[in-house]
Amino acid sequence: MVFGPALIVVASGVLALGALRAELTTRRLVIHTRDVLETSSSLLTTLIGAESAQRGFVITGDTAFLGPDYPSRPRADRLIRDLRGLTRDNVLQQSRVDTIALLSGERLAHIDSSVIAMLAGQRQRAAGFVAPGPGRQLVADIRRVISELQSDEERLLHAREQAERSATRLTSVVILLATLVVALFALSVNRNYDRALLDRRAAATDAQAANTQLQEQAVELEAQANAANAAAHEAELARDNAHTALLSAEASERRAERLQVATEAFSGALSHTAVAQLIVEQALAALNADSGILAELEPATDLLRYVAVRNMTVSNLGGTISINLDLPLCTAARTCRPVLLSNPNAIREEFPAVVAAHMRDGVRAVAAFPLVSTGRVLGALLLRWKEERTLSPVDVSFASALSRIAAEAFVRARLFEAEREARAAAESSNRAKAAFLASMSHELRTPLQAALGFSQLMRTGMYGPINDQQAEILGRVERSQTHLARLIDDILDFARLEAGRVSVRIESVAVTEAISDLMSLVEPQAAAKGVNLLLLAPAESLRVQADRRRLQQVLINLVGNAIKFTPEGGTIRVSGLRLGDQVVLRVRDTGVGIPADRLDAIFEPFVQVDDGLTRSQTGAGLGLAISRDLTRAMGGDLAVESVVGGGSTFSVLLPLALGDMAEV
Repeated sequence: MVFGPALIVVASGVLALGALRAELTTRRLVIHTRDVLETSSSLLTTLIGAESAQRGFVITGDTAFLGPDYPSRPRADRLIRDLRGLTRDNVLQQSRVDTIALLSGERLAHIDSSVIAMLAGQRQRAAGFVAPGPGRQLVADIRRVISELQSDEERLLHAREQAERSATRLTSVVILLATLVVALFALSVNRNYDRALLDRRAAATDAQAANTQLQEQAVELEAQANAANAAAHEAELARDNAHTALLSAEASERRAERLQVATEAFSGALSHTAVAQLIVEQALAALNADSGILAELEPATDLLRYVAVRNMTVSNLGGTISINLDLPLCTAARTCRPVLLSNPNAIREEFPAVVAAHMRDGVRAVAAFPLVSTGRVLGALLLRWKEERTLSPVDVSFASALSRIAAEAFVRARLFEAEREARAAAESSNRAKAAFLASMSHELRTPLQAALGFSQLMRTGMYGPINDQQAEILGRVERSQTHLARLIDDILDFARLEAGRVSVRIESVAVTEAISDLMSLVEPQAAAKGVNLLLLAPAESLRVQADRRRLQQVLINLVGNAIKFTPEGGTIRVSGLRLGDQVVLRVRDTGVGIPADRLDAIFEPFVQVDDGLTRSQTGAGLGLAISRDLTRAMGGDLAVESVVGGGSTFSVLLPLALGDMAEV
């Protein structure tokens, strides 16, 4: 029970470390696969560039077509070497690289021969190399082999990216569960501690009542003594007895007050070290001891570590001793019973090994008390006096009670430190995740834009004429790349929102303009799906306080989702109306609807309605999460109402602009 939170934190750390290692391993594999794809694409681009330069030079005779990169063979050879190095662990890919190297060398040889012939003035011979024939077949074969290589690598990339996402999810779940369990442990201990404190306060109240009663008895005895002159001696004895009782009651009251003070001091100390120091200080003050030391039993060992030392020359803070040694401190911890040595003879008889050490400090009496909580030994407290000291049963009971209170405070401090460390680890993990998503999104943009540029250049015919089928395929490539860029933007926005780095510029925005601007942006998508899109401007002129660009982003996300999940022939309505000092922008569709138990979950990152929709619709599941966070950043909120089979209605609530609020 005592060491549960610490063990949970250690276990979660080990699990998280394993998950992070797995994530890093899969990440390296993903990067390796992308390097293969990028290198193979660069090689194909180099060969196509060399062929285009050859054709331009032979046809026009202008050396400017050769460009600064001619001859292309050194770059092609370097890329082939890189590709061979990247695929050295794959026999099939190595075979394809060898084929590519052979075909590329032969094609580059043709290109070099035509250029040399042209430079030598042999135009007819150079033109023969350019004419359709073996050269074009070589390029087609190179494209085919590179396409096969890239297809295998893309399949491998998909599998590795899935493994990477699984490792990331596992890390987050482990850290979250560990934090919740430790928090539950802390809550349980705090409740037990509060109940014990109430019991002790009740005991203090009873002691106060007893003290009042004793004082009344003393007054009565005094009155009887004054009235009974004949029994003066008996009255004097009664008075002395009453005085002794009064002193005892006062001593009990002081001890109760000392216990209450100690309890309040322990409740205010959250640091493990601070609690240890308070335990020693309170014990020294309560029992008038001259020196003392507190030793903590280290988890899963038989070692006692000194964690608080006062006026001790024989022990150093941080030092350790075995609990099995024949010493007063170790014996109290080992047997869970107090050790009381009231004079030097008692010390010499029971623990002769410590006599010399105590004599150097002038110690003449020693007492040790175990620190026990819920049946588990946490350590022991040693007190020393420079005068002989016999502890009464009341003193021993008081010291034992103080030890129990101190042990509970010790446990509470441990739990607090464990919870604080777990919370810090979770916060660090969230920051690392946000930084990773932002870095990944930025790294993906560069190759994606390059690929999009190349496909667009190919469609323009810069690298030679293309037929209709090729143009259609290139169009699909561009649409896929644009979709991927949108997903990357969503991931980047999500990372910025989590890191708190997204700023909004609040201004007065006309609702009519916000709805009208949607038409040109979403109408092509709706028309392609065969969905009716109705943009209904409000009857009155309304303005909201919002960031114009972020509001447009939210509306595009909501309408885009509605188009995706509305079947052909369905209808989507976008409208706005005023509700008090707020404006509601509604996006209502006649789509498939959302189950009631999923209405809250759809606003979580990377969540979609169900597996069936996830398989049939594209997207990373970030649009709604980003939209709600952006709406809240603008001072509003995003809500949803839905019926399965009856469509959904998403409502964006934003503050009414200040000028319009004056008219409310």
